[in-house]
Amino acid sequence: MKVPREPTEIKELIQAVRAGMGGKGSYSDVDYDSLAVWSFNRLPKYLWECWKQELKERGITWQKFLRILKLRTMDIIEWGLYDRLSWGELMERIRYTIEMYSEGRGK
Repeated sequence: MKVPREPTEIKELIQAVRAGMGGKGSYSDVDYDSLAVWSFNRLPKYLWECWKQELKERGITWQKFLRILKLRTMDIIEWGLYDRLSWGELMERIRYTIEMYSEGRGK
């Protein structure tokens, strides 16, 4: 699967949503961080549009794709909010997880 262009507009939206929630430095940060990266499902929608055909060929539905991405929430937080993970690294981790949960893997 090809690595799509980094969606900087989605990253900026995630950061804006998170900033609007406040709570930085409090114990509820993890809840706010997770809510911010999943706001409006913008990143999942973007990746689905880029990879839809390949995902369907692997037996991955939209619902299954969302569950797979949910497993990478912390990585998305590291990329989208804290710049501790590059886009390329995030894509590699997501693609690895997709591979793990694809039908017919190991063929």
